[in-house]
Amino acid sequence: MKRTFGSFVFVLVAGAIIGALYGLMMNEILDRNWGLKAPIRGAVRGMAVASVAVALEVWISNSAIGRWQRSLKFRRGVALRVAITCLIIYVALAGSHVVLIGDRDVYVDWIQNGFGPDFLFALVAAVVVQILLQARRLIGGRTLTYFILGRYARPTEECRIFVLADLRGSTAITETLGDQKALELITGVFLDIDATIKKHRGVIHNYVGDEIIMSWLDRGADGNMQLLQCIDEIFQVLAARQGHYLAKFGVAPSLRMGIAGGPVAVGECGWEKRQVVYIGDTINKAKRMQEACKAHDLSVILDAETVRGITLPMGMGVSPVEETTLRGRANATQMLTLTAPDGSALDVFVPQEGVARS
Repeated sequence: MKRTFGSFVFVLVAGAIIGALYGLMMNEILDRNWGLKAPIRGAVRGMAVASVAVALEVWISNSAIGRWQRSLKFRRGVALRVAITCLIIYVALAGSHVVLIGDRDVYVDWIQNGFGPDFLFALVAAVVVQILLQARRLIGGRTLTYFILGRYARPTEECRIFVLADLRGSTAITETLGDQKALELITGVFLDIDATIKKHRGVIHNYVGDEIIMSWLDRGADGNMQLLQCIDEIFQVLAARQGHYLAKFGVAPSLRMGIAGGPVAVGECGWEKRQVVYIGDTINKAKRMQEACKAHDLSVILDAETVRGITLPMGMGVSPVEETTLRGRANATQMLTLTAPDGSALDVFVPQEGVARS
C-alpha cells in the first residue's frame, strides 16, 4: 500500500512538472502573455491528466481487458496500448479545461489554437510512456530500477527465498500437443500467475522452458509469509482456470515448486543483454527441492531451515517428506511439504481425467 501511494504521488509530481513546462512552452509559442498563469494552469492540468491516466491504467490492467491486452502479440499489444494511452491523455487534457479552469474564453482559445498541439503532445507522450513501460516489462520493473540506481554494479550479498516452479508432465504434454501448442499452454499458465506474483511482491528472474524462477527478499518470518500466501493463491488461480485449459488444450496444468532460502551473490552480468545474476548454493538447494517433488509426487517441497524463517499463514501447515543428504552437502536436509487445513498436501486441485500428473 505504501509503495502504491508513493508511486501515485511520484506520478502526480511528475505530471505537475511536465504540465508546467508544457504550459510555459505553449505560452511562448502562442504568444499568450499569461505570465504565471501559464505554468500554474499547466501544472493543474498535468496533475489532472496524470491522476486520470493512472486511475484508468490501473483499472484496465486489473480487468479482463487488461489480461486480454497482455495476451496479445508484442507489436499489437504496444500499438493498442499507445492508442488507449493517447486517448486517455487527450480526454484528460480536454476535460481539464472544462472542469478545472472553467474559463469559456480560454476553452474557445484552446479549441482554435491548442487542439492540434495538445493532440500531438498526447500522442508523443503515449509513445514515450509505452516504450518505458515495455522496457520495464522486458527487463523487470525492480531490475530496471536496480540498473538505474547502480545497486548491483558491484557484486553484493542478499538473503532471498527462491521458488523454482515447473510444469508437471511437460514432456508428455509437448508430445501430445506439439511444440507450438505446448508453448501456448505454458505461456498462458505464466500469464495467469504473473499478477499474483507481483501482488505478493515476488520478483520473476527468468523463464527457462517450462520453468519460472522467482524470489522474495528475506523480510523476516512475518514478512516472508507473503511468499506462502502467493503460492496458495497461485494454486487457486490455476484451479479456477482448470476448465478453460481442459476445454482448450485437453489438459489442466499443474506446477511443481521447490523452495529454499539463504544468502546469494548478486551482480550485473553481460553487456549486449545485461542481466542481474544470482549465484549461490541456495538456488541449487531450491532445484533439489523441485526435483524431489517429482520423486514424491508432490506440488511443493521446501527444507526445514527455510520453514523456520517463515510464519505459516492461517490454516497452512507442514508435513515431513524425508531426510536426505543433498548432492554436494555434508549434512542431512529435512524436506517438508505444505499442507492444507485438512492436513492433505497442498495441491492445485484433486487430479481429474486429462490432468497431467507425471
